[in-house]
Amino acid sequence: MTKFKMTKIQNSKIYFFIIIFIILSLKSFSQDFSISGVVVDSTDKKPLAFVNIILNNSRFGTTTDIDGKFSVNSKEKINFLKCSYVGYKPKTYFVSSNTKKIIIKLQKTEIELSEVVIIPGINPAHRIINKAVENKDLNNPEKMKSFAYTSYNKMIFTSDVEEINKMDTAKLDSSDIRLKKFLDEQYIFLMESVTKRKFKYPDKNNEKVIASRISGLKDPFFVLLATQMQSFSFYNPTINISDKYYINPISKGSTKKYFFLIEDTLYSNNDTVFIISFRPLKNKNFDGIKGVLYINTNKYAIQNVIAQPAEEDKSIEIKIQQQYEFVKGAQWFPRQLNTDIIFHTIKLNDLDLMGIGRMYIKDIKLDPEFKNKEFDNTIVQFEKDANKQDEQFWSIFRIDSLTDKDIKTYHVIDSIGRKNKLDEKAKAIQILLSGKIPWGPINFDLDKFMSYTEYEGFRFGAGIHTNEKISKFFTVGGYYAYSLTDKASKYGGDINFLLHRNSELELKYSYKNDVEESGGFNQFDTKGIFSDNKLRDYLIRKMNVVEENKISISFRTFRYLKINCSLAQTYKSVTNDYQYGIKQGNVNVLLKDFNFTEIAFGLRYAYKEKFIKSPLLKVSLGTNYPIIWVEYSKGINNLLNGQFAYQKIDFKLKKSFYIKYFGKPTFQLHAGFVDGDIPYSNLYVGQASYRNFIYDAPNSFATMRMNEFLSSKFVSLYFKHSFGKLLVRTKKIEPEFVITTNIGFGTLQNKSSHHNVDFKTMEKGYYESGLLINNLLNMKLYTLGLGLYYRYGPYGFEKISDNFAAKLTFVFPF
Repeated sequence: MTKFKMTKIQNSKIYFFIIIFIILSLKSFSQDFSISGVVVDSTDKKPLAFVNIILNNSRFGTTTDIDGKFSVNSKEKINFLKCSYVGYKPKTYFVSSNTKKIIIKLQKTEIELSEVVIIPGINPAHRIINKAVENKDLNNPEKMKSFAYTSYNKMIFTSDVEEINKMDTAKLDSSDIRLKKFLDEQYIFLMESVTKRKFKYPDKNNEKVIASRISGLKDPFFVLLATQMQSFSFYNPTINISDKYYINPISKGSTKKYFFLIEDTLYSNNDTVFIISFRPLKNKNFDGIKGVLYINTNKYAIQNVIAQPAEEDKSIEIKIQQQYEFVKGAQWFPRQLNTDIIFHTIKLNDLDLMGIGRMYIKDIKLDPEFKNKEFDNTIVQFEKDANKQDEQFWSIFRIDSLTDKDIKTYHVIDSIGRKNKLDEKAKAIQILLSGKIPWGPINFDLDKFMSYTEYEGFRFGAGIHTNEKISKFFTVGGYYAYSLTDKASKYGGDINFLLHRNSELELKYSYKNDVEESGGFNQFDTKGIFSDNKLRDYLIRKMNVVEENKISISFRTFRYLKINCSLAQTYKSVTNDYQYGIKQGNVNVLLKDFNFTEIAFGLRYAYKEKFIKSPLLKVSLGTNYPIIWVEYSKGINNLLNGQFAYQKIDFKLKKSFYIKYFGKPTFQLHAGFVDGDIPYSNLYVGQASYRNFIYDAPNSFATMRMNEFLSSKFVSLYFKHSFGKLLVRTKKIEPEFVITTNIGFGTLQNKSSHHNVDFKTMEKGYYESGLLINNLLNMKLYTLGLGLYYRYGPYGFEKISDNFAAKLTFVFPF
């Protein structure tokens, strides 16, 4: 009996395994059909991202990825694929039985659909867009508590060889043939990087470049170009594309600014994806973009986006693409960002230079725990050995292995780079941004070569400092200059010790025998070769001869605060008839030479200011908050020959921001206070910049005559609002309108102490307003415009024409 039962049990097992074997056998005999390929533009062969592909006559299918690639699997035989894409003719591609990998070419439509479609009543796309707007904070990864990811970035520079292929072969010259051969075999330039990013809400960022490689270069700084061209998330109110801001179509009120059209619908699992084109509405003048959105009904999130500026730029053309993925069933997150750039002003045999950037995101972590000490104001920095990673390291992060074209680009351009010392030149560009030109172990100070003021005329000279090739911990340098109008030599020197790199703790001694503006307004850490002050400096007429010994210490603390403390002994001598009267007993003594001993404490506070740091350079990315400068000075009598006891406070506040649909307002507030009786040289002259017709000097009084006003207490407000291209656009020019108003008040104590000098005071208030029209003439590196200011109020002139000041405006793209 027992034996029978065991046999029955064994037979049951045999039957079970037979059934399983049959099921597996049937499954193995069932056939899965799979096809992969790429969809490209039929003309230029560029891959097309997010093309809608439907299998046979079903409702289901797939879309190409951001690189135009696709892969589909089906239980049923795939007979044909239906492809549809905004701006292209629909195409049915018939699949042969042995097809495994295909290339599908789509043709552009000659007429844009948006020009001929008329939708009566309520636009059905608005419901979907409004849902996306309602859910934007839910879907925006930068609204999460925290995240982390690793990205692989690649950017190539090349030119469109297809344009050469279109040319008549008989008309090609030797340079065209050489260029075609070059571009067929390699790129002009190639760079890669791997970065690790940490984010903590609301705005703490830490991004480290752990690997970098640039053809022809070892310096890693320029790899940032590929990662800084567009906003990481497409949910912010404004979208950043190449340092310009555009109104986001997924933002409150966008349906009143943009035209939306449902172009197609795709079904994916249980979700629906609406493909919606968008462009600015006619007669709605604002900085807008155009493109296509793929909105998934799962949380009404952006799944894909293609966008570019709506208005054509004659200098540069940029197109961005973003692809999102629903990560871990919890959060839509960017997986790939593309940036395509065409530089219309940079030509290779009449062909535009092109930049193609790709950013691939992996190892995404949602809501990891980060401590605040893991973040500081340097949001991007480079690992020490980022440019020394081997191929085994790179293979871990690259999406695809290097092509033969990539390898040859590195090989050829690296050899060219070594031959032409490109690394040294790249390093020079970085140092140039800091005002230095390197030459072996020394740097030449760029601002010391030549300058101009009304008092000195043209000034020529040279300044040198040691660089890191001598020491990373100290620099020694000096300068000499000679000016033609006052026919005088100027010279000085300094030694600077870097005591602590991370806190920027520096100890400095300096000496100078030079000239400076009489009654100027300055703060530490504001001068630079690209500062606004430089334009006004050319107009200075009254200067003092100055001999100064100064010791100072500066450092950064509390992340956003920089402090400077100094002790200075200064001798000043006037260069005109001015005399300052002081009483010595019962006698009034008139002086032309003055000795000051002054201690000073200055600070600069820029809340949430961000920096990018390379081995050579630290570059500020600015802040969305006001920047504040404060300096307290105390003059000490009878110390180191000091003649004057006083207290002085200088204050400056600077702020600019962007308002949707309205433009960019900017203002600066200057104020100063002197407690004590001191000569003209250390008081405040109005920040004047008047000439009959001259360039516009920002943050100054355009109609105020030089040295017209003098104050011991003052406050000035400089306000301007740029409408950008919001007011007027034409096909030939895109003028940028700016309105400006400047206001000043001031008082002067002990007016009777100042002799042989004419001045006014501003108790009643000084007022001027102006209109600037920038971008009337594009000079490639900068644009030219015109402006007109008018002076009014208590200090306006009786003769109306004297109250006007015409200006030439310069606007640089950096």
